[in-house]
This record gives sequence, C-alpha cells and structure tokens, in this order.
Amino acid sequence: MSIDSIPPVLLGLGIILTLSVIIELGYRAGKRIGSAEPGLSRHPVEASVTTAILGLMAFMLGFSFASAANRFSNRRDLTLADANTAGTLYLRADFLPADQIEQTRHLIREYVQVRAGAGKQRTMEAIFDALERSSVIQKELWAIAVAARQQSDNVSLNLFIASLNELIDTDAKRQAMALTNRFPAVFWGTLAFLGVLSTTMLGISSGLHGRRSRLASTALIVSFSVVTILIVDLDRPIRSLFKLPDVVTEKALESMKG
Repeated sequence: MSIDSIPPVLLGLGIILTLSVIIELGYRAGKRIGSAEPGLSRHPVEASVTTAILGLMAFMLGFSFASAANRFSNRRDLTLADANTAGTLYLRADFLPADQIEQTRHLIREYVQVRAGAGKQRTMEAIFDALERSSVIQKELWAIAVAARQQSDNVSLNLFIASLNELIDTDAKRQAMALTNRFPAVFWGTLAFLGVLSTTMLGISSGLHGRRSRLASTALIVSFSVVTILIVDLDRPIRSLFKLPDVVTEKALESMKG
C-alpha cells in the first residue's frame, strides 16, 4: 500500500499506536536490564545518547517540513502561473487568422476546465486522465500555431506562440514538481528509523531509572505524529490538509466565457 493512499487520520493513529507500543516495550526492557545490572541506572551515557537521537529526529523533522513547505509554495506559484498563462493565451488568440480563433479558444477553455475538474475530483485516475487530455490539447494548439504561421507572416503571432510555449513549459514543471520531485523511499525509511530508535531509547532510559512521565512520552509521540502527517500531506500530489488555491483558475474560466 502506498503512503499516498492512507488517510491522514489513519496514518496519525497508526504512528501513535506503533510508537506507544515501542516505548512501552523499551520501558519494560530497560527495567529488566536495570534489575540485572543496577549500576547502569547511574550511568549518564544512555541519557546523553537518547538526548542526541531526539535532537537529530527534531532536526530531521524541521528540515523535512521546511523542504516540503517550500515545494508546496512552488507548486502553488506554478498553479497560478498556469492559469494566468492560459488566460493570456486565450486573449492572444485574437492574433490568429479569423477562422481559427473560435476553435483555439474552445480548446483553451477545455484545457482549463479539464485541469480544474481533475483537481476537484481529487483522485489520481482523474489527474492522469487530465494530464493525458491536456497533452492532446497542447499538441492541437501547437498544430494551429504552426498552420497560422505558415499562412501569415504577422509578427503578432509571435506573442501567441510565446504564450503557448510558456503554457507547455509550466505544465511540464507542474508535473515534475507534483509527481516526480518527491521525498524518496529512503527518506521515509530514515524518518521511521529515527522515530522508532528515539522512542525505544527513551523507553529504555526510563526503565533503567525506574520512573517515567507518561505526559512527556505522549507529547513526544503526538508531536512526531502530527509533524509527520503534515510532511506527508505536503508531499502528496493530492492533499487533504493543504489545498492549492483554485480562485485564479475559476477567474480564468470566468474571463473565458463568451
């Protein structure tokens, strides 16, 4: 099962349950070790190691969240740029020969509607279908631009062609940012390893000293879970907690009516 298919609530509950079990097992293991070797409870090494691991985990979470938030911001900017470019292309269709204007504008309206519709359906199947149709529309628009250039030497056509190039380039960047430029599996493995290791060491350290704070343990586990959920959601092509704005797309469609 892909991490993208797990709802945030279930993912968070799974992390909390898993880490709670691990920290409890670590505590019991620490108590056994402390009973067998009483001198270890006075040794400061395990406390220092636990602190270092917790610090490393906090650093990884902070770095990961900042990286995911930055990419989310880039995707938002590309979404706005895509809608604005489509609107500009729609206006510059006036530079085409008269018999090609209406066909071109129909394709541009469909292009924006297809992409907006996929965003509202919020499924990967809808997204891939929209990308496939978008690619076909881009090729049709390019064929119209080539035919118009062959029919006319009007320099104003360069503005239409430039906007079409920008539309295609922005689409490629959006696809790369949403579907390709994501956290690799080794990253999630490292984050999971640090979460398990830090809670295990915290449980063992508490067991060695024969005392623990359930409040502190719960706060640690919940904090790790919440931040991890935010990172996962920011990295997903389809987000549940963070949604890209569709106001500009709706305005672009509104301006294309009639």
